[in-house]
Amino acid sequence: MANEEKLRKKAEVALEKAEILMDNDNHKKSAEHFKKAAELFLELKEWKIAEKCFFYSAKNYHTLGGARDFHRASLLEYEAGKCCIFTNDFEKARDYFDIASKSILKSDAKNPDEMATTDICFAFLCYFVQGKYEEGIVYIKRFKDQINPDMYSSHSLMVLVRDLTKAIINEREKYIDSIVDNFGIHKYGAAETLLIKEALIVGLASLMVKFELGMDKTEYERDDSIEVKSILDCTRLGEFKNYSILPRVFKSLVIEKMEIEIGDNISTKEKIALPEKIQVKDFGKKVLPFKFRTNFPGEGFIGPITLTLVIDGKYRFKLQSEKQELLITSPNAVLGIDLLPLKTPVINQSFPLQVNVSNNSEGPAMEINVEFEFPEDLRLMRGTLQKNIYSLDPNEDMKWQIIVKAFDGGEIPIKATVSFKDGDGNAKGPFTADLPLNINL
Repeated sequence: MANEEKLRKKAEVALEKAEILMDNDNHKKSAEHFKKAAELFLELKEWKIAEKCFFYSAKNYHTLGGARDFHRASLLEYEAGKCCIFTNDFEKARDYFDIASKSILKSDAKNPDEMATTDICFAFLCYFVQGKYEEGIVYIKRFKDQINPDMYSSHSLMVLVRDLTKAIINEREKYIDSIVDNFGIHKYGAAETLLIKEALIVGLASLMVKFELGMDKTEYERDDSIEVKSILDCTRLGEFKNYSILPRVFKSLVIEKMEIEIGDNISTKEKIALPEKIQVKDFGKKVLPFKFRTNFPGEGFIGPITLTLVIDGKYRFKLQSEKQELLITSPNAVLGIDLLPLKTPVINQSFPLQVNVSNNSEGPAMEINVEFEFPEDLRLMRGTLQKNIYSLDPNEDMKWQIIVKAFDGGEIPIKATVSFKDGDGNAKGPFTADLPLNINL
């Protein structure tokens, strides 16, 4: 304890001197004292204050602006990034590694390409641990033309990054297994080792956890409700105990963010509230319910749905479901036709007959054509045997009258023929039906 207090006192004194020197524009001396303070705080494992001291030491060297100064600044920025790894601040660590790579490429270092490659690879791993894999790929490609091609392709960390990338793109765990198997070949510091392990955990978890829409129907009618019971399968997370360098027993899994892609003719009706905490102690399957509604006919789709998951508050990755193509149709229109005598039908007497055409469905019917065919003993006295109706909405009907006369008694069949188009413009019919008419003697 006494030794710890002694170290802290030295660190605080060095920090105070560094601040005074920087205020007096003595940047070289200030940089040296900030570096001394940072190393002392680092020994005390006070990562945050050590990181700040490394930052200000590098800032002083940047102000000096010489080639050797950029070299020193790069080394200090790299150390600041390592401090951030210990505090799980991977975003800030990424920024430090990025700045370090740019500084070293401006320096007089003997091996700038090798050092810059190290920096950008660790920056990529920080992107990866944050669940920003695609952004990391874009980032690392920016340096391809700035670094010696042989170094860019053969550096051990670049090989690791490529294997990690192959694992995600091809959904093959064997690439990560290869990294784990060869982990002891290369020697890394404590912070670097921690970052690599964290990236491997994120990579494995993203491959082990599965997310599926689970839709078994691809055709719906307009105004239908679509209930999707998607499945988040965490079963394999229990396998982490089998990895000797990555043993983990996870405590929490949280759905932090969700992005849903749907067609223009589909709307989201209900989705899970976020953040959603998933119990992982049993490593089972979780049903994630979604509800959608169809708006108008045509081809549509649901998905992919992208989830951002966070394990134990720091392992962040994205899972994406498949895309399901759908066909949205109009409800089938069903037309009914009835004949109703408005006066008792008597032989050899004219009487009014009401025709009623009704749309007994939830879909519209258009360009309706109705045509009657009378037998010899029934004659049309007034009206027409054919009727064109522009359209009938769902549950709408149309009535009109004709005058007829029967020349025989009993049941006389009237043949009706109907054709129309549904809401999608598809021709329906012609349909025929015999409608009986009873004539009194």
